[in-house]
Parts: sequence; C-alpha cells; structure tokens
Amino acid sequence: MIMEKRYLYRLLFMCMSSVLWACNGYLEEIPQNKQKLSTTEDYEQLLNNAYLTKSVLPYIDVLTDDMDYIVADRKPYYANSSDTYLGAHMWDNSIETTMPNGDEVFEKFYNSAYNTNVVIDNIDDATGSVLDETVVQITRNHVKGEAYALRAFRYFYLVNMYAAPYDPATCETTPGIPVNLETTADDKVYRRESLKKVYEQIVDDLKKAIPLLEENPMTTGKTRFSALAARALLARTYLYMQEWDLAIEQASAVIESNPMLFDLRSAGENPVIYTEAPLTEWTTEAVPGVGYLSEENANVLFVNGINELYIILSSDIAQTVFYPSETLYNSYEKGDVRKYYFMRRKSNGRIRYIKNRYYSMTYVDFVVQLSADYGYTRVLRTEEMYLILAEAYAHKTDGVATAVGYLNTLRETKFRTEDFETTGRLQAEDFTQQTLLETVWKERRREFCFEEQRWFDLRRTTRPSITHSGLNGSATLQKDDPRYVLQIPQKELNVNPEIGANPR
Repeated sequence: MIMEKRYLYRLLFMCMSSVLWACNGYLEEIPQNKQKLSTTEDYEQLLNNAYLTKSVLPYIDVLTDDMDYIVADRKPYYANSSDTYLGAHMWDNSIETTMPNGDEVFEKFYNSAYNTNVVIDNIDDATGSVLDETVVQITRNHVKGEAYALRAFRYFYLVNMYAAPYDPATCETTPGIPVNLETTADDKVYRRESLKKVYEQIVDDLKKAIPLLEENPMTTGKTRFSALAARALLARTYLYMQEWDLAIEQASAVIESNPMLFDLRSAGENPVIYTEAPLTEWTTEAVPGVGYLSEENANVLFVNGINELYIILSSDIAQTVFYPSETLYNSYEKGDVRKYYFMRRKSNGRIRYIKNRYYSMTYVDFVVQLSADYGYTRVLRTEEMYLILAEAYAHKTDGVATAVGYLNTLRETKFRTEDFETTGRLQAEDFTQQTLLETVWKERRREFCFEEQRWFDLRRTTRPSITHSGLNGSATLQKDDPRYVLQIPQKELNVNPEIGANPR
C-alpha cells in the first residue's frame, strides 16, 4: 500500500540527492550526518530512489549493429531527437559530444550505488513500524539483500561500459573502474580497481544478497530484486567471467525454480502477426499481442528502468530516424515468430520496433512523453538462463549435445511448430565447438535485441568491425577497436582526474 508519507519521503530523498550530488563528484562521499534516516521505511524509500525508474541509458543500443540511422528520412526542419545520440552512434572518442547533458550514466549509477551503501551500512539499526521484532528483522534483512543485489547490478553495468571486457588471463592487471563502498566524508583520491577486483566485488555482493533474500522473503514485485533475480544476475556475471561451471550451476538453479519461457507458437499461427505484409497503421494495436518484457509474464524475473527506446525508435520521423537494422531483421530464420513479434516493416519500407507493445503516447507540442506504461529495457528472464547454459556447455569439449539441447528447448517456443520440426530443430552432429558458439551468439542477438545486451555481447565475444552512417558520412568501429570501451565522462575526469581516461 502506497501512502502519502511514502511520496513525501521520496521527494525528500530525491531533492537531497540532487543537491548533494551537484556539489560533489559522483564518487565523493556524502557526510553521514546529512542522512536523516531512522526507520526501515526510510531505507526502503532510499532504495526505491536507487532503482532509478527514469530514463538513464537510452543510447546503448545505438552503439550496436542492431540500429540504423537513415539519413534520407531526416527532415531539416525538424529538431530530430535522434541527433542527440549521433555521437554515440558514430562512436565519437567521447560519445557524449551530442548529448545536451553529456553521458549521465556514470553519475547516476554511482549515485545509485552510493544509496545502496547507505542502506547496507545502516539498515541493521533501523526501527520498524510494527511491534513484532521478528517482522522488523525480516524487513531489515530483505532490504539489505536488495541493496547488495542492486549495488552488484550497478557495478556490473559500469564495468561493462567503462572498462575492458573480462579476460581471466589478464584481469588482475587490467584497469577496471573505481569501487566505492563507503559512506564517510573523508577526502580521498579515487583510482580504478583491477578488473578482477571489480568482478569479485560484484560476485561477493550477490553471494550476500541471495541468502538474505531467500531467508527473508517479502512480496515486493519484479521491479525490486528477489533471490531468484539475484541468482540470475550471478549466472550472467559468471558467464562474463568465463567461469563456465559456476554459470551452469547458477543458471540451472534458476531454471529449476522457474523453467517458464515466453511461448510464441500460437502467435505464429496468427496471420496478422506472422506476415510480411507491411504495417500500415502507426499504432501497435494493429498487431495483437502482449509485451514481451512485461513484468506480468511468468518468465520475467526482474525489470528495471523505463523503456528508453521509444524516443529513439518512434515511428514519427519528426522524432527520430533511427530504425531496427536490416541486418537484425534479416537474421531471423524461416518460422521464427520473434521477427514479427519484435519488429514490423512499415508501408514505407522502414522497420518499426514493437517488441514491448506498451504504447501510450501522449503529445505535448508534438514531444513524446515517456511513462512507465512503456515497459522496460533492463530485464532478467529465464530465456537468458537457457542461453547461458547453452554457451557455457558449448565451451566444454563434451558439452555440445547438452548445449544444443538447451538451444532447442528455447527455440521450440519461438518458432511455428511446423517450421521448428522441419528446419528449426538443431542437430548436435552439425556443429563444432566454434560453430556452436557462433550459433549461440546469433541466438542471443535475436532473443535479446533492444534489451541492452547486444553491446555487452559484442564486447565480450568477437568485437567485430561495424560501420554506421550519420549526417556527415560514415564511421567505422574497427575490429577490437579501443572504443569498445566507452570514455569516462569528461566532467567526472575533471573532478577525479586520478581515474584516468580510457585509451583511444
């Protein structure tokens, strides 16, 4: 139940956070005596603020080969919002060059992580709103578990944006990112930890979070971390660390608890959905279906942040001339329903994004207003666990058949039944380890498009050459280009120069 007091606390914390962080570097500590927190409800509201339910990271898919900027569609008399992200799309040395407020991810994610530090350090002393101490202790432990999981989530994103991909052979000496676990006001210089230490911190936080959440269950909804969602994030982390056995252990545990997959077989039999016929109406209601990433879906474990793509992938060229790329659209095989459930070609030949199917557009002076009705782009769900298992087993010399089995389990629910049986079912004998890995990576691209995973997958796998077109010609991200590591925002380097810029 949401009470008026909750809104007052939320407003208080948001205002306090904005003022304090405007006066300090994003990594500098806020004095503890400025935090007027005493009850478990206070800390819950601080944690709510740390979950960041507003637009934070709209540009990450713009970096990838899943999105095209169509110069021919741009009208010079429109203030096209897609131009805001051209610096990112063209991989400028500092991608923030075209963003009015610069790259805000660094600031907002470290701010979020700081709030989790406050919760972790102080929640044990919080008083409860009920007399039953057992209930109060459950609340303390659960909120603390959430804070550990959310801190891990934030550092996972930060290290995969602003540091090199994890390599077990070099992680001890490769620079990662700064890690701040403190809430004190002492002045200090912030330097990067090694990549190994950053990932160890993420794993340690998740290992602390899982038992706290398992042993102190509370009904908080999928916009907050549960034990199962934390375990899913741990499986993803181990995959990135190339800890195949540990990734298998965690992903298997998630599937054992929740094996559900989003089943598209019935949708594939609907001729309004599975068709090459162009979408002539601008509304997604012209194509039936429910949001693929809706928190109401049984396969979805955790959702975070507003869907940030509608402002970039709107159907209105007055807003944007970014579209899902032709290479992505053409990567789907015959019978794969996802192609038509995620995207749809319009009558003008361009491709329209409809994956989430939350579409409640409100125009104020012809500006799209984002709202929570748009769903989410940062999601943890069971499909990822099947693909983690497939990839981890594909790295084992005796794991090809098992990996193919997990791929088929996933694919069977995404293909029309007839097509899966004739062409969609994979056979283990058709693969080597390398070709199987490439197949898994292609499957991940098709399954996770526009969920902020493609950029991370490109970084940690092949780092291929990609060419994008922009207003003034084209740009190429070379294979293994250092720009696969994003630049630390200049305003952060100005405050904390010891962090050091990333190589270019």
